[in-house]
Amino acid sequence: MAKLKPYAATDANLLAHGLAPAMRWLIAVALDGSTMTYGELGTKLENEAGFSTIFRTRLGFVAGVLMHTIQQVAADAPLINVLVVNQKDRQPSRGAGPFMAKRFGENQLEREDSKQRLPRLWERSFKRAAGEVYKLSATEWADLYRRVFGTPLNADAIERDRRERKRGTEKDGIPTGRNYGAGGEGPYHKALRLWVKDNPGMVDKAFSAATAETEVDLDSGDRIDVVYKLIDRTIVVEVKSRISNEIDLRRGVFQCVKYRAVRQAMDVRDNVAVEAFLVTENELPGEIAALVKLHGIRHLLAPLERN
Repeated sequence: MAKLKPYAATDANLLAHGLAPAMRWLIAVALDGSTMTYGELGTKLENEAGFSTIFRTRLGFVAGVLMHTIQQVAADAPLINVLVVNQKDRQPSRGAGPFMAKRFGENQLEREDSKQRLPRLWERSFKRAAGEVYKLSATEWADLYRRVFGTPLNADAIERDRRERKRGTEKDGIPTGRNYGAGGEGPYHKALRLWVKDNPGMVDKAFSAATAETEVDLDSGDRIDVVYKLIDRTIVVEVKSRISNEIDLRRGVFQCVKYRAVRQAMDVRDNVAVEAFLVTENELPGEIAALVKLHGIRHLLAPLERN
C-alpha cells in the first residue's frame, strides 16, 4: 500500500513546505560545485518532504519563488536558483532570465525567449552566476538560510545533505571517501591537510581570497583533501606528508589527475579552469617530478616547521 503523502502539490503547500528543504538541498549542491535537475528536485520533494506528485513544469516556480524569498532578506545573494537545471542542457529554464538580467545588467535576458534567441549571453550569464554561488562557504550559506527561514542550519546537517546526495544503492566494491586503513588518518597527514586548508595564500598568493574546504566528497565517491574555490577557477589539492614513500607520491599524482577530471565534469562552467595541486613535505623524486610536469599538476614543498 502506497504511503500517504501529507502535502498536495499546490502552490500554497509548495511555498509553505517546499522552499526550506529546497534551499537546504541546493546548498549541498552548491558546496559540491554541481547542479540539480528539475526532476531530481521534484523527486526529493515527493520522497523526502512529503509531497504528492509534482508536475515537473512546477519546479521552476519553486526555484524562482525561493530566490525571491532569499532576495527579500539579502538582495545581493548569489543566484542559487540557477543550479536547478534541465536534464538535457544542464542550464536553467527561462525563469532564471530576469534574475540574471537584474544581477548582471543584461536587460535582454528579461525576454521570455532570451535563452533561445541569445544562447551565448544566456550561457555566459548562467556560468557567471554559478561561479558566484560556488564561491560561498558553508558558514555563509548557513547564515543566509537562518536569515531567510528563521531556523538554524548547522554544519552537521549540511554535511549530512552532502553525503546523502551522493549515496548510491549499488554495492559495487568502490569505497566511499578516503580509506586510511585500519589506523585511520595519520597525525602528519592530518596536520598537513589542515595547514593547507587554513593557509591558501601560503600555497599560492593568488589563492589568498579563496574559500577553502577540507575532505570534500566528489560525485564519484572519492574524497579530496582540500578544495579552494575562486570565482574564476577551482583548485583541488592532494597532500602527502613527510612519511609518504615513492608509491604514495605516485598515487598522489594520479589522484590529482582523477580529482581534477571529476570536479571539472561536475562543474557546469566548462570554460572555468579546475587546477590540481600536490602538496608534499618531501622533495619529489625525479620520476615523480616528471609525472607532475607531464600531467600539468602544480607542486608545493610545504615547510616542515609551521606556525
